[in-house]
Amino acid sequence: TLLYTIKFELPSMYAAPRIYGDLEKSEPDISMYKMKPIYDHLSDNLGSCSSELEARQEKCLSDLEMLMKRVEKLQTECSGSKSDGSSKKLDLVIGCSVGSPAVYTAAIMARKVNCLIKVFSHSSNKKEVDSTITDKLHKINQHDSDYFGLNLIYKDVSAPYFMAYPGRQIAVSGLGNILRYISRHQGFASLYNENQLEAAALVDEILSLVDSLEQRITGATSSDIGQLLNQIAGYLKSGPYLADQSLTIADIALCSCLAAMDPNTIPNSLKAYLTNCVKAHYELKVLKAFLPDWRKQ
Repeated sequence: TLLYTIKFELPSMYAAPRIYGDLEKSEPDISMYKMKPIYDHLSDNLGSCSSELEARQEKCLSDLEMLMKRVEKLQTECSGSKSDGSSKKLDLVIGCSVGSPAVYTAAIMARKVNCLIKVFSHSSNKKEVDSTITDKLHKINQHDSDYFGLNLIYKDVSAPYFMAYPGRQIAVSGLGNILRYISRHQGFASLYNENQLEAAALVDEILSLVDSLEQRITGATSSDIGQLLNQIAGYLKSGPYLADQSLTIADIALCSCLAAMDPNTIPNSLKAYLTNCVKAHYELKVLKAFLPDWRKQ
């Protein structure tokens, strides 16, 4: 038996080229895919650039919050129905003296509710009304809302008060009562949740102290005010907010009082607290228009 070994050689036209041959000989050029570190240009001037980035971040968050409000408003208008909570329209009269913390409370809650403010001066008011503050109040939500939900009246009164549905209710006094009513009316459970009895009781306790502070801002001695401020500041030892790990109407009331006070009478811990609250919450950012430069830091 003869065994034959036959060797076939295909013509070069049929030979399959080695598609990776060139890559095996040399490393691929991937420099086009390399990204330059985005923070390289910050290394020389990190301090000023970090503050600039922080300012940009704060503006972005503010713009995002404003955009979300507009989207929510458009959704409500397109659906033709309104849900419970912040979609309810407010119709409230707040009476207070010129320079009262209730002025800043009205500004904060107008931003929260997304309504406009009207400002009046009653015949009983003998104090000069600051037109710059009035202009700032009028500008709140002027491009985002089309209804007036808060009517602020300057009067000669010892404590701020409110009347819901003007002309059909007896006035109820107290900064705490104003905030409780708005939270209940608008369904702001995150600010004041009556179903959580212990948390609500703590908020009420702090509000009573803040109401006392509001009454002492004008006329009381600096030592009396300092003692009360230190008592309120004691609630901040367990967290960044007075009554919880989140913002409540107790914080809004205190920030309103601090905004109306002489900064020289405020402890540094409460100055830092006010600054942090204003930076962290959209509705409290409205205070930046009213606060001196030292409280914008």
